[in-house]
Amino acid sequence: MPLTKYQKFCYERFGRIAEKKVGDKLTECLESAHIDMRGSVYLAWTWLNSLLALVVSFVVFTSLAFLVFPLINIHLEDWLTVMVLLLPVLLGVVTYYICLMLPSSKAKSRGKKIEAHLPYALNFISAMSSAGITPTEIFKSLSKQEIYGEIKEEASWIYRDVAILGSDIVTALRNNIRRTPSQKFKEFLQGTVVTVTSGGSLKSYFMAKADQYMRENRQVQKQRMESLGIMAESYVTAAVAGILLLMIVIPLMMMISGDSSQISFLWIIVLFLIPIIHSGFAVVIRSMVAEG
Repeated sequence: MPLTKYQKFCYERFGRIAEKKVGDKLTECLESAHIDMRGSVYLAWTWLNSLLALVVSFVVFTSLAFLVFPLINIHLEDWLTVMVLLLPVLLGVVTYYICLMLPSSKAKSRGKKIEAHLPYALNFISAMSSAGITPTEIFKSLSKQEIYGEIKEEASWIYRDVAILGSDIVTALRNNIRRTPSQKFKEFLQGTVVTVTSGGSLKSYFMAKADQYMRENRQVQKQRMESLGIMAESYVTAAVAGILLLMIVIPLMMMISGDSSQISFLWIIVLFLIPIIHSGFAVVIRSMVAEG
């Protein structure tokens, strides 16, 4: 994938320094995340993003503190002025670490997606192997199957190494073992390499791994359903019954005591507590469903 004009500009400004500073870990994370960018380019992009966050936030905050606020008769105390001057530095540092963590985070997300599709992809692989198809052709065919998500991308890289870079299938598999973010897929490829180099039966190996991962997948799905059941019970208890109890008890206490000062607490429950509880449960349940 060609670089954007902004990425080229970043590399032109910081590329020479980034070439010396880029580490192997960042390069491996970029490969695992399938981010088509060299480590030095990504590091230069990170540095310029952090610098822009620092400069832009400094201009905005100082303009507010020393130009806008005085015009509307708002005068900040000394400690608030210091905070305004320190916030741009904080934003620059946060931007830097977010950009550095992005490839690792994306790689972990890819790893989860790979493992979610792996049992079904192995059924496809074992079926192809039973028909006498060679490993190279199996991964070529797998690279065209959109239904298997990120495993399709992994297969594409394996077949690319063979068809375009001229590697043999064992070397291509070893290259993908190094860069894949999924531990299960890595173990499967390692077993494939051992089976090929030792002259074993790939058909038997693929069928055994497909059966193993399907059994493990059923156990994981069962555990996930149990977790969702617990979350549903917790939701009914905390977000429905608990809130209804508070909404009934507090007005009754106000009527009995004749004290209406607790009305503000009801407003807090209605405006803040209820939305926070429902949003929290929605986010947790959605993440659990997405992992499945």
